Amino acid sequence: MANKIEISIGDIEYTYGYDEAAPEDLSVTHCHDAYEILFVVSGQGKYVVEGATFDIHPITLMITRPFEYHHVLVDRSTHYERYVLKFKISDLTPDTRERFSVIMSEEPEVSGKYYSSLTIPTEVFSIFDRFEFTSALPDTERSVYASMLLSEIILFLSACRGEQMVYRDDDLGAKVIRYLNENIHRNISLDKLARRFFVSKYHLCRAFKKHNGISVHGYINKKRVMYAKRLIDSGETASGAAYRVGFGDYSSFYRAYVKVLGKSPTSD
Repeated sequence: MANKIEISIGDIEYTYGYDEAAPEDLSVTHCHDAYEILFVVSGQGKYVVEGATFDIHPITLMITRPFEYHHVLVDRSTHYERYVLKFKISDLTPDTRERFSVIMSEEPEVSGKYYSSLTIPTEVFSIFDRFEFTSALPDTERSVYASMLLSEIILFLSACRGEQMVYRDDDLGAKVIRYLNENIHRNISLDKLARRFFVSKYHLCRAFKKHNGISVHGYINKKRVMYAKRLIDSGETASGAAYRVGFGDYSSFYRAYVKVLGKSPTSD
């Protein structure tokens, strides 16, 4: 049995949900162009971000950056209850944006921020709950109220101690994904990857899929599409974005873009 509430207010997306019998793999590996806060109220499991694994316990909160692939593995024996909040930097006021930059490190080895039950302020619970009140407000007021609640969460988190979520390179799958992120715009093939890591293509693909929940080819295409979308949103032409993120020709970029995002790169 599952229950879920979903609210979208501009770029801010709020979800509350619980699962009486949590599946072993709650969600497929995915990424998006927004920051994400996952606040776990109850349940046990793992949070996998770009191949790095972090423990989930009751009352834990994690913030991940845009364009990072992640998914949740939940212990079947636990009741899984969580809040998910997605937002963009533009949703924050200038003052809150400054506080958020303090929370989130831009160091390449850092994925995000992790807060345990010992560090999360109790006030955060009520702030997440209050998002449900937005449904009773007119559009303008809904947007203002949602931004205010998001700012409250950021300010409370900036005032307490969290831990950096650091990538770990102790697995072949993790090493490969770090290499891909640093070279996503280059001409990458399975042959080249296998030679670089001194393994067979079969072993590399198997290790990558096991560790990251997605194939090498699927990861490269989806990551490139997400980066291209950001370039297009900032004013770059679709063909220019395709070239800059590493697609060899526009037709392959077009097919990948439609497959990943469900629309053409020139539809917006």
